[in-house]
Amino acid sequence: MAERTTSSPLTNSVFLDRWSPRSFTDAPVTVEQLDALFEAARWTPSWMNNQPWMFAYDTDGPGRQPILDSFMEFNRNWAATAPVVGLVLARTELQDFMARTRDFDTGAAVMSLTLQATMLGLSVHLLGGIDLDAAYQATGADSDTTEILCGFVIGHRGDASALPEGLQEKEQPSDRKPTSEFVFKGGKVAP
Repeated sequence: MAERTTSSPLTNSVFLDRWSPRSFTDAPVTVEQLDALFEAARWTPSWMNNQPWMFAYDTDGPGRQPILDSFMEFNRNWAATAPVVGLVLARTELQDFMARTRDFDTGAAVMSLTLQATMLGLSVHLLGGIDLDAAYQATGADSDTTEILCGFVIGHRGDASALPEGLQEKEQPSDRKPTSEFVFKGGKVAP
């Protein structure tokens, strides 16, 4: 795996250590580890403290297969090995400017969960390839009051050789854009 670097020596290594593998071992994630992940999400800042995020997940119970079945086939094939499968939801009843920050706040909660996982030696892979109808059915969520944003898997990183050949070469951290492409001092966004 290529070494990840940053242009700032002050950036914590947890940001560099975090990436989204597809290969997971079947080693369980403990209840204590899951509690720590969801507790990290709980303490995420949110606009007016609305905390619009929700996580529906299962490990080995009756909810696991319906959640896994809501993943598109491509994702389901590699995600099936991960010990934790789930869906990220956001409450939609917020109004005006608070509705605009709902997905932002939920994304921040997901990042808090993801960084806590990284600190515990776990990996999280978020996936947009889900069947929304199946996801609503799996969670029992009401589409009038809840939006399902994405799926996720959590587990211990596995060996790339366990993946289908086409995915093995992709089993490494992605490169990142330089900050000069998305940070604009002075308030004007470059064209």
